[in-house]
Amino acid sequence: MRILVIGDSHIPRRASEVPPIIMDKLNQLSNQLFDYIFFTGDVINAPDFMIFLKSLSKNRILRVIGNMDYYGGSQDAPVYQNLAISLESNNKLIIGLTHGHQISPRGDHSQLEELALQRNYNILISGHTHKEEIVLTKNNILLINPGSVTGAWSFIASRNPSFIVIQIDKKASIINITLHQYNFRSSSFKDLNLSYYFDNKKIFVN
Repeated sequence: MRILVIGDSHIPRRASEVPPIIMDKLNQLSNQLFDYIFFTGDVINAPDFMIFLKSLSKNRILRVIGNMDYYGGSQDAPVYQNLAISLESNNKLIIGLTHGHQISPRGDHSQLEELALQRNYNILISGHTHKEEIVLTKNNILLINPGSVTGAWSFIASRNPSFIVIQIDKKASIINITLHQYNFRSSSFKDLNLSYYFDNKKIFVN
């Protein structure tokens, strides 16, 4: 199973478009369609990009509302979404999604972990900070933030466009994660690969 994790486009307020280099990378990776796409919110108004994303997925886009979406974006999106993935070990891996603007200070790992525990998520995907992160907490919850697909500004943003691809091996209960980030200074992609395994409702480094 392949999942695209992406969001915080902030079009047209903080970015005019998704950088063409990112669009090209997404096209390259979609020679095999993604099973699902998780969008972390703050789409604002980008209908063409959302149609493009839909064309990359076999199934629906799971999307949540961002704080800036209230000002003219996807106001009908929910605050939370989740997907339960059945593994051959008879375990279920629960992936949760929220924008993260209910967390203060923004991106606080302990609060995100507590939110995941309260909602029985094994993986919690969030956005809002525009700072890409992959963090395994002390309680074996995996926190994922894909950053901003446009490199949009925020108080702690990296300012480099990024997104994440998750590959799940249902037979081996392995979770492989690749962070794709385009660095404007070096004009090149930097890919970070991490691997985890899921056992007894907990995630561990592989």
